[in-house]
Amino acid sequence: MASRECIDSTDMAAPLRQAPPAWIDRSPLLADAYSLAVAAHGEQRRPSDGRYFLDHVVEVAELLQRAGFDDELVAVGLLHDAVERGTLGEEELRDEMGESISSLVLILSEDPGIESFDRRKAGLRDQVAAAGGWAVTVYAADKLSDILGLRRGVETAGEGIEERIGTSVASMTAHYGESVEMIESLRPGSAFLPALRLEMERLEADVFGGSNGR
Repeated sequence: MASRECIDSTDMAAPLRQAPPAWIDRSPLLADAYSLAVAAHGEQRRPSDGRYFLDHVVEVAELLQRAGFDDELVAVGLLHDAVERGTLGEEELRDEMGESISSLVLILSEDPGIESFDRRKAGLRDQVAAAGGWAVTVYAADKLSDILGLRRGVETAGEGIEERIGTSVASMTAHYGESVEMIESLRPGSAFLPALRLEMERLEADVFGGSNGR
């Protein structure tokens, strides 16, 4: 499951709820995972940039696919939000995808019982860090997509974005910064790190006017 290339965020297409990419249709596993993601997310939109959640999970999966990871890890990318944000239940996930994919998806899912934003995000980072390995890899692809989404939201909605995301842009930016630091400490050779660093610098410039604000 080793990656083949570094990811350049500037060369990523911006998906907008369309037919699945051809690489999904070529894999029965990915076609099944995509169908579950469609059912789980439906018309749900992401608070940060207003785009369909399905676009986000496809973006994460495409980052993993382009970096050369196998179909199983790409399937985790497609499903990483299906339980936490969507309607897919844990039992159905296990029945349809098996234990290997399911366990990674659940590691990447927040604990909904933690009300505090900061504690909930810290808990997610802790459980991903404890799992290590492929969980950190998918988390890195997810954070890259998340940072890009927040930057789009800040650009289009300005201060109005905070009502949509349910916290301050500064808090979300701090969470992403801590996430990148965690990824760098655990997977210093990650294919996603160069783009993560670049997009964090751009986000901090957007939010804090060039200072890191942390």
